[in-house]
Amino acid sequence: MTDTAIRLTIAAGTVMAAIAAGYTCRCFGLAGDRAARRIMTFVGVFAYPIVGGLSIWGTPLHFADIALPLSAAAHIVVMTFLSLALARFVTHDRAETGLFATAGGTGNNGFTMGAFVLYLLYGEPGMGLSNLYILLFTPTMVVLLYPLARHYSSSHPTASMRKLIVSSLFDWRSAGLPVVVLGIVLSVMGVPRPPQIVAWHVLDILVFSITPMAFFGIGLLLHFSRVQSLWRMLAGLAVVRFGIGAAVGLALACATWWTPLALRDLRWDVVVVQSFVPTSVTMVALANMFDLRPREASVLFVVNTAMYLLLVLPLVMWLFGGC
Repeated sequence: MTDTAIRLTIAAGTVMAAIAAGYTCRCFGLAGDRAARRIMTFVGVFAYPIVGGLSIWGTPLHFADIALPLSAAAHIVVMTFLSLALARFVTHDRAETGLFATAGGTGNNGFTMGAFVLYLLYGEPGMGLSNLYILLFTPTMVVLLYPLARHYSSSHPTASMRKLIVSSLFDWRSAGLPVVVLGIVLSVMGVPRPPQIVAWHVLDILVFSITPMAFFGIGLLLHFSRVQSLWRMLAGLAVVRFGIGAAVGLALACATWWTPLALRDLRWDVVVVQSFVPTSVTMVALANMFDLRPREASVLFVVNTAMYLLLVLPLVMWLFGGC
């Protein structure tokens, strides 16, 4: 077995073990929905933005690389609205519509999937460019996905989308936005990151503690009995994330060839590979934060991720890694 395959197996095993631990705790009544909601809210509001802000702060930002985060933001916007349009074919009510739009619109681009896959393929350069790719993820989430989630979490919305966007900027659940913005500003200004962050392996500690925590929370909400009743959403999400997502990513990457910020070589690969990763952990966090069927969200996440690991990832490794 190659080193890449070994690292991939360890990563997948860690994810599945954390989910299994959460599921076991739920089955034995040791923890349940309340604990899961608290865990996923902490991960979405505080943990991920802190890791993102520190990663961005340590990544040199150049104007020529702006096409990466812009492509990612455009992909989220396009995929969210395409998923919203297709939701009527696979969902039954407003909450499921909002959940499907969020699940189809957001991919697991960070260190829990997309960035790690690119690290396996290309080493640190792949991980570094992935940090640039997800640069605008939190701002896009706060401005687009928070209002959308709030809109569809209510059966009788009373505010316009414009008001929801404005209110989302000042919502306590948007606390991660200034953290990420601060990371961008510090990086652009050339302010060096404290050497202790590297010397003390702060990011490594955060990544390897937050990741199992997030997947443990997902396991707490997992109900396999719901898989059969969600087959339309599961099939639809697979088509959206792995088919339509790849097509949109290819189109966006190729569109840059007619601009001064053309994506080529490794940067092109980053955009394409990231475009059809499975749905995101953030989707489960949003479902918990805004009451968009969190139990269904966990099932969608686990099944979609399993489909990616078993069916899609081997194809990715063959096409881009030659293995």
